[in-house]
Amino acid sequence: MARYGKNIIFQTNWPEDTFDEMQQKLVEQFPEVVRDIENTICKIVDIVIDLPPEKVLQRAWGEMAVHHMGMASESDADADDVVSLRMVDYLQSVIASVKPKGPPKDEVEEDDWQVLRDSVEELFNKLNIDYQISKTALRRKEDPDFDIEYEEFYYKAQMYWCNIRGHRYLYHEEEHFIDLVSPHSDILSTLFGITAERLVTEISKIQHALTRGIIEAGLELKEFQKVTMDALEPLLRDNEKVTQDEIRELMAGVIRDNGWEEWQADVFGRFLGLDLFDLEKVTQIPKLLLNELAWEQGQDVEFFADGEYKGWPLRIWPIFKRPFIKLNERYYCFDLYSLLDNFYRVLQKRVIALNEAYRTEWNKKQKEISEELPFKYLLKLLPGATIYRSVYYKWHSGDARNKQWCEADGLLIYDDHLFIIEVKAGAFTYTSPANDFPAYIESIKNLVLKPAVQGKRFLEYLKSDKTVDIFDESHIQVGQLSSEDFRHITICPITLDTFTELAAQSQHLKALGVDVGDSPVWSISIDDLRVYSDVFVNPLIFLHFVEQRMRGFKSDIIQTDDELDHLGLYIKHNVYTQYAKELQAGSKAQLNFIGYRSDVDKYFTEKLHEPSTPSPLNQEMPEYLVEIVRVLSESGKQGRSSVASYLLDCGGSWRNNIADGIGKTLASQKIHKRPLPLSTYGDIRLTIFCWQDSFLPRNEEMAIDHSRAAMLVTGDNDRLILELFFTSEGVLKDVDWSNVTLSDVSDSDMERLKSIANTLKARRIEKAGKIGRNDPCPCGSGKKYKKCCLQQ
Repeated sequence: MARYGKNIIFQTNWPEDTFDEMQQKLVEQFPEVVRDIENTICKIVDIVIDLPPEKVLQRAWGEMAVHHMGMASESDADADDVVSLRMVDYLQSVIASVKPKGPPKDEVEEDDWQVLRDSVEELFNKLNIDYQISKTALRRKEDPDFDIEYEEFYYKAQMYWCNIRGHRYLYHEEEHFIDLVSPHSDILSTLFGITAERLVTEISKIQHALTRGIIEAGLELKEFQKVTMDALEPLLRDNEKVTQDEIRELMAGVIRDNGWEEWQADVFGRFLGLDLFDLEKVTQIPKLLLNELAWEQGQDVEFFADGEYKGWPLRIWPIFKRPFIKLNERYYCFDLYSLLDNFYRVLQKRVIALNEAYRTEWNKKQKEISEELPFKYLLKLLPGATIYRSVYYKWHSGDARNKQWCEADGLLIYDDHLFIIEVKAGAFTYTSPANDFPAYIESIKNLVLKPAVQGKRFLEYLKSDKTVDIFDESHIQVGQLSSEDFRHITICPITLDTFTELAAQSQHLKALGVDVGDSPVWSISIDDLRVYSDVFVNPLIFLHFVEQRMRGFKSDIIQTDDELDHLGLYIKHNVYTQYAKELQAGSKAQLNFIGYRSDVDKYFTEKLHEPSTPSPLNQEMPEYLVEIVRVLSESGKQGRSSVASYLLDCGGSWRNNIADGIGKTLASQKIHKRPLPLSTYGDIRLTIFCWQDSFLPRNEEMAIDHSRAAMLVTGDNDRLILELFFTSEGVLKDVDWSNVTLSDVSDSDMERLKSIANTLKARRIEKAGKIGRNDPCPCGSGKKYKKCCLQQ
């Protein structure tokens, strides 16, 4: 194993028989590992039931806050940081599941706390490492059909279940809940006496209390101390010889005389007490709803029910089902991520439990909003796009020979890009992968495979004829499409629930029976689409990213554990599939790209505190290239995406050379008062003309002749002419382009072009000065000088 920055390269080379010997030892130690885990869980329970639960969770939250304060990216977290999270969510799950045997201790003593923390750390270390390795070895031995790729995903699914929290950025949580909860305002008012808008506001208050609350309380405590000390000082000057008890009495008098008792209680309650977690103090959520969302101590009967994985993190955690805890008749929230990750689905279950008749209406509204949201964010990314919703067409469905009416959830057209949208509003399985991995796989099939198949069905229809008709739900024709109009077609299954870690690997899920085929499929959640809509400000750059993302789909090398790592890879390495290929260098090593989303994490952390923060998530790009892509985007000209992608495909040195060449050309043309074309050769076949208002108007015929002559020099089959139109002040105002070939050139024109080509070659040779025999020929042919113009 080797690590290069954010990249980890794996390659194994076991000596003969060593691997089998190691596997046998792991099989033999498996029963002992299971016993160790169960004993550790029993130890945790014995400690927890003897301690005051609210103080355990308060201290756990405090240590977690210290570990994560100032942390802008999850990739910065170390082992202690991760354990601090489990000290909150796992311990709250234990408290919700185990009844106390008697009155708890008054305080959490340091010795008890250290043993408890060490035990939780040991539990998750054993579970994440020892148990998984030995269990895999056991399955390898006992299962004749053992498949290591299937096993890898089984392992990953359990790791995500036990350790991954935070489905979306905190910055997006309010918008997320507004999108999803708002349609159910009437039933929330009926059942709980609170509107959806008000409920989202109250959830935001909890988020604020558990993120900024302790900082604000600390600042206010300092202010309180300053104000009270300022009021106390005159009294101390008059009483120089006072005891500590007398000072406390004087301070109490100052606070009482100034009416600061409530202020004192409020500040100390938030900074030192439980007020930041007390939901009736932080929010105005009705008690009836609080009760539906909270466990009392020992109320959950499933987590520690007899059977496999009793009390293990591999079961469904109580905190996943109800995020709040009720202690001493007060309702508390200590774990923000469990609340935000699960709140929508928990609310759905509680509403339907109280009003079963509303199930159909909930599902109906959920489907409607799920089909609306993808277009909301795609239109933000691609303003002005053409949209068709609920598209019907006649094609073969399943094994049916006759054509039947089929539906695509939507189509989005932007320039020469077509997105085939298939939306799934269903919930990702609530079952633990350890208990029922087949159900877990079935969920992936429902959310990825089925919509991918539906998208491919429309793609087959689109390619079945030169033009095809599309219809609305009443089977009235609404449009006609031709596959020839689209340079890039993306099948895009979009899910309401987030399963970013597995969606990012959809092309590698064949071992699970989830074979989405060879056509690129971009499985993405609405949460990730919302992120992209805040990152990309230029539609053409977003489309170029989509093109690279689909190259990533086709790559056997690219392995990431997160959709947003693809974004990070794109920002850092542009055509990142080529970067991965060069990094692998023909070996069979497995590459895993980790932490590439860290800059994305940091941006949204900053945006949480300052919403107006502009996106810094841009590739390094010279200003002229930025301006060209901007003007192309604003032009609305058909084919602009193709030109932008051609330029954006260029690597850093190519980009700089092109930009530098434009700058030098503009400066030289002012002196020479004639066009000075800028041409590139090799993989980038491009000729640029810079027309300038006041003294250099466009000469289209000259541009075509020069470009074709350049093609004769280099032996190119085609070439892109890029024409840049500048004002007299050197400001780019328009971009035009054309693709030229030699196929339609007449014999007489060909002779004229050859003459131009010879003149062009001679001029370049003269300009180059002294040339070495083995140097690249300055004419641009790509040959060495000795095998090119030196012979002429």
